[in-house]
Amino acid sequence: MNIDSELLVAYKPIIMQDKKEPFSITAMGCTIFRETKRSASFPKREIVINKENVDFAIEYAIWYDFDIQHLYELEHVWVYVNQDGTVKKVEASFHGKFLNMVDLESGELILSGGTHPVVYAQPGKHALVPDPRVIRIIPYWQESCQEMAGLDGVLVQDMFEDQIHTDEKLQKMTEAYIKEVFGFRPSMEFEPFYLEDEKLISWEQLKDSIPQRVNKQIAVIKAYYNK
Repeated sequence: MNIDSELLVAYKPIIMQDKKEPFSITAMGCTIFRETKRSASFPKREIVINKENVDFAIEYAIWYDFDIQHLYELEHVWVYVNQDGTVKKVEASFHGKFLNMVDLESGELILSGGTHPVVYAQPGKHALVPDPRVIRIIPYWQESCQEMAGLDGVLVQDMFEDQIHTDEKLQKMTEAYIKEVFGFRPSMEFEPFYLEDEKLISWEQLKDSIPQRVNKQIAVIKAYYNK
């Protein structure tokens, strides 16, 4: 961790996962924003810091080695903190967009221990919502974990295209592997996932490790079908 490790631990989100969720979070890449700046890990977003209301924001880029439909996943939680250290606002990623994380009835923040946001992960897909009831209105939320599992194979983002490579054969192997090994029926019962503090790293550290992480899983998939 970096010199701001105490802050990262203090506001670390608690991810509520389906009891049958086959994937674990293996790292969170963290960035602290003390001024308005574009996110490096979610580049379509500018993180706005208005010093009248917010002292700083922490971006937690949440890494999974797999999504139920493709190889690797990156979700985000943004925690905005007041000058007095209280949480002002929480946002989280949802299928390429983002939502406010508030109680659907009261509109209040959902916090554990006063500073830890509590969010719910869509089973298998990991999109984040403030209330598990929202999951049931997402199209194909059940099918994506079963007959549609593995559908997208290996994703290759532009920033990694020179380090992660795929072809039609690997795409088909990845689809079959995910469906066979990880396909599941969500229980819609949720339990907290507590990531170890030492797995809170800087975004730069996580970014540098991504090609190795992905290529490691590609090797596992190839070995599975060549044994």
